[in-house]
Amino acid sequence: MSAVAAPNPSARTAGAPSSRGDRPAPGRAARSGVAVAAVVAAGAAALLLGAATEVGQGVLPTAWGPLAGSVAAWAVIPALLAGVVVSATGWRGRRAEGLGAVSGLVATEALVAGYYGWAALVSGTPHAVASVAVWAGAGVVSGALVGACAAAVAAGSGHVRGAALGLLGALVLADGLRSVLLFPWQAAGGWLFVVSGVLVATLLPRRGERTAAGLVLVCSLALGAGGYAVLDAVVTLAGSR
Repeated sequence: MSAVAAPNPSARTAGAPSSRGDRPAPGRAARSGVAVAAVVAAGAAALLLGAATEVGQGVLPTAWGPLAGSVAAWAVIPALLAGVVVSATGWRGRRAEGLGAVSGLVATEALVAGYYGWAALVSGTPHAVASVAVWAGAGVVSGALVGACAAAVAAGSGHVRGAALGLLGALVLADGLRSVLLFPWQAAGGWLFVVSGVLVATLLPRRGERTAAGLVLVCSLALGAGGYAVLDAVVTLAGSR
């Protein structure tokens, strides 16, 4: 009488999918889909917020004008949207930074489109094509930069996260100081940005990140002030000829 071999539970039936190697990594395709949807949603939100900033400039009191019409406002909005996009995917490392940069760029360009689109189609406010081109061109660099910083804040840690917070804080603080010093009639909004920039660079960094945040904050402010002084001198010199 021949012995019947006992079934081997570890053996795989030919053609049956493996529980590990033969199946795609679970969640990867879903996360990619979430990333695309989140970037599109961020762009749509920025488009509406761009129109809102155009409306806000005519509604807000003069002292609070920077909340709607300033470099800081147009940097904070893409940064916040990019941070939400990265957090929604749960990505880390370079993938998160790349996603943040793309999200920030898309959001900034959508802000430009929303602002100038509303001005042209609804408000009837004329704007030179050169002005649109300048802001759209600057938005490519600024949007990608603040988006990458937002990704580092949302998904990073250590010195990189601290440096990102220092840079974002310096940007907001510097624009606030510009309003306070050069446009004193907008001092209320300017001081709000100054305080916000300081808080971003001092309260949000975790332990081990504060040194990097402080160094980047101080260095960015110094470089920004020096660059502004040089640019102002060049413009003044060119205008005197």
